[in-house]
Amino acid sequence: MWWSVAIERVEGKWLYPEHCEEWCHRLEFEERTATVSARYHLKSITAQAYVAYCLWKNDRRYLEIEYMSYKSDTSEYLLRKLKRYIEELPELFDGLIPCTKAETILHYMKDGHEFLCMPSGILQAMRGRHPHILMCDDILRDPEKKLDITQLVKIEKIFMEQAEQMPTEQLHVVGTPQDRDDLFAKLSRADDYDVRYYPATNVKYKGTKHEVLWHNNPKFDAEGLERQRKKIGDKAFNKEFLCKPVRGEEGFLKEEQIDAITWKHLKNHDLKDIVLRDFSYAGYDIGKKCHPSHIAVFGVDRKNRMVQVLSKWMDGWDYTDQLEYCRQITEMLKIDRMNYDDTRAELEGFKEQGELVDGMFGVVFGAKNKFKMAVELDRMVTQGRIILLNDPRQKRQLMNVDNDLKAVQTAEGHGDCFFSICLAVVAFLESQGELIWTP
Repeated sequence: MWWSVAIERVEGKWLYPEHCEEWCHRLEFEERTATVSARYHLKSITAQAYVAYCLWKNDRRYLEIEYMSYKSDTSEYLLRKLKRYIEELPELFDGLIPCTKAETILHYMKDGHEFLCMPSGILQAMRGRHPHILMCDDILRDPEKKLDITQLVKIEKIFMEQAEQMPTEQLHVVGTPQDRDDLFAKLSRADDYDVRYYPATNVKYKGTKHEVLWHNNPKFDAEGLERQRKKIGDKAFNKEFLCKPVRGEEGFLKEEQIDAITWKHLKNHDLKDIVLRDFSYAGYDIGKKCHPSHIAVFGVDRKNRMVQVLSKWMDGWDYTDQLEYCRQITEMLKIDRMNYDDTRAELEGFKEQGELVDGMFGVVFGAKNKFKMAVELDRMVTQGRIILLNDPRQKRQLMNVDNDLKAVQTAEGHGDCFFSICLAVVAFLESQGELIWTP
């Protein structure tokens, strides 16, 4: 309650956020937490409150906290505000002796107990620093820029290899999810983290289900959230208030679209179990050493729809083995045309030796080609002319590709099946005479 007093003295009247009580409890009693919640719902305020609480109860000779954001200027701003809140609570912090004139560093002494809290950015070098507590506040997000996939991967790598090793006692992360397989997703699978999601609506806290998270705030009660949705649109609302990953909302194919064209009873059978009445069409995305290759094969049903009969992931396969597999499926599945990714010319040597399978055609993935193929896939999905089999890995990687046709590199792939399916769609449309451009 004292923290509410400090905020009112600095910011003016505000409405007490009951949901923050659970967040504070987790910060105090869990060594490692990750808290994902809606925008404007006081994630940073709660993180600042915990730092102030640590200052108030400090009974050791020296306590050090590092406050980390995406950029150091953000954490500096937050610590500057925190300093003002502390100054407005003489009831709790009377007797603190400032040890620095810096506005963005909290350094105090009281009765022989020293307290230090420093700002930092996740992209800065941090080796050798070992605070007792590390507070990470929106380290995945630069509010001024659209998400850069390479930066997302880089931040995750820095966190896992450096930041996670820094604190000697506690590590807390708060923020907004950026991807279905981002840092928050990985931490949720870790046994040593208490990870919880608090969307603005239909949220559970204190063991009770609530219609909205901040129910006593007219800006964010049910009616207020509906006004927000209408104001900013569904996509932005889902990102900012429902904790749906940013890239999930920016994905080329949405989850509901994929579910609508996925037949649950279609299984990824062995080759010997597949019987086709006519020719099939295939796409073959060739992976680098760090990416898997993927082959998608489609038959054609009586309604002239593409129906997937095979989704094959080739993790770590040698190119020779991949070509042999292509030879087998071409024969067994009567593949009329198999388009493959020839951007890096991995199969050029086989092509020169005449060892490519009949019906294989290389397609170079220039920027224009990629978008044209993606448009054709979107058209087929919209028209309901393509059916996917039930392959969870394929679904996850389809959702990994955004509107710029970029994908985050994950342990399962790099959106590889998206492009193999695109290649298969182009192969089919060429056979139907529907393609008005040349790949």
